[in-house]
Amino acid sequence: MVDATEARWWRTRVEREEAAIMMDALKGYVQLATGLTEVTAAKARDAASALVNQGMQWTGKSSDAMESVQDIADDLLVTSQQNREALMEMIRTEVDRAVGRLGFVREDELAALRARVERLESGSDAPVTAADSPAPSGDEMPAAAPKVKKKVVPE
Repeated sequence: MVDATEARWWRTRVEREEAAIMMDALKGYVQLATGLTEVTAAKARDAASALVNQGMQWTGKSSDAMESVQDIADDLLVTSQQNREALMEMIRTEVDRAVGRLGFVREDELAALRARVERLESGSDAPVTAADSPAPSGDEMPAAAPKVKKKVVPE
């Protein structure tokens, strides 16, 4: 015979297990929605289905379950894609910022400098054109124009 304490223990154990299963379904949904995991339509439907099934078990309601699954899956696909794009843009911005702080030069600037150095080392007397010199970066000051001395003419 099962006494009241043991019955309560079993009931709370089952409730904890159901809550853990619900949390697992919710965690899977959140992981997919954050965009950290690539979402296929099948994954979205599976996650939505698990979430709806757990919700139905939890609440005991089963109205419009298939419609809810499809709505959640569609929303999950859209949200995941938007979050992945936002995450990629944030990563690009941070990488560009870090590269700028490190003082890296662009590939075309480096190629122009290499060509100029090769000409100088070869002893070529060919004039260096503006196209051969690297483009100035925005933080350099332009060279000052040479000062011209004025002649003073006595009257």
